[in-house]
Amino acid sequence: MIKVGFSFVSGYPSIHLMHGFMGFGKTTLSRRLKVELPAIKLTHDDFMFARYGRDPEDFHIKYKIVDKDIRELAEKEIKQGHNVIMDYGFWEKSTRKEYYEWAKTLTPNVLFHAMQCDLDIAKKRVLNRSVSNENELLITEEIFYDRLKRFEPMSLDEGLPVIFYKTDCSAKQKVFEEDENK
Repeated sequence: MIKVGFSFVSGYPSIHLMHGFMGFGKTTLSRRLKVELPAIKLTHDDFMFARYGRDPEDFHIKYKIVDKDIRELAEKEIKQGHNVIMDYGFWEKSTRKEYYEWAKTLTPNVLFHAMQCDLDIAKKRVLNRSVSNENELLITEEIFYDRLKRFEPMSLDEGLPVIFYKTDCSAKQKVFEEDENK
């Protein structure tokens, strides 16, 4: 685990932005943080599934509607003094910057959690989960690779406060190892 460029201001709630591609372990860490902080966990996929089902038509249009609603809910929770976890992915550099700037208008305590995982292992996990769990959004191999075109791994050059995690996403165990090499 590597921590870069952050310190929390006492007395203010925090927003935790989960970065990583599908199957990298964002939700696993989000669940752990939800208990440890404690925090409200907002997962885009859960909202999409609840409203539009497993394979929504016009996904990108509905994504924007859900995003607006989640942001409003996050603002409400922060105003009530609750910590918030946004289990989104934040795949694109421009999106990370936009969300960071938005979150900083709500609280001084904003932190990215960047997950790193072997892509082949992540793909196997996602496709297996999609087949075995009818309560998840449908992700086919075609969808996986289509979305991968938009994925930009987070880097230190972005200058955002972040903790990098190297995850063992090859097993069901919930292990987050220190990465001494970065």
